[in-house]
Amino acid sequence: DRRVRQIIKWASENLDGTLGIDAAAAGVGLSSSRASHLFAAETGLPFRTYVLWLRLVRAAEAHTRGLNLTEAAQEAGFADSAHLSRTFKRMFGVPAAALEIS
Repeated sequence: DRRVRQIIKWASENLDGTLGIDAAAAGVGLSSSRASHLFAAETGLPFRTYVLWLRLVRAAEAHTRGLNLTEAAQEAGFADSAHLSRTFKRMFGVPAAALEIS
């Protein structure tokens, strides 16, 4: 659905801000509940989970560029490295420290 593609593009472009389904829905002319349902039906993920995934990807990319986990967490919009670590573990089943290169 083109509206879901627009929401995905909008989320990627606005990751530095606070992302909510309300703003995403308004951008494509849908109600929040309809956008939420459509997004989950098309992607298999709730919008909030998708945003967390985007933030995790950003943090991992920042870490591979040489930032430590605290700096990567901040760049990706997490409150702190503990928030990043909890979210990473919940999503991937391993701690964010697994990103560390030995």
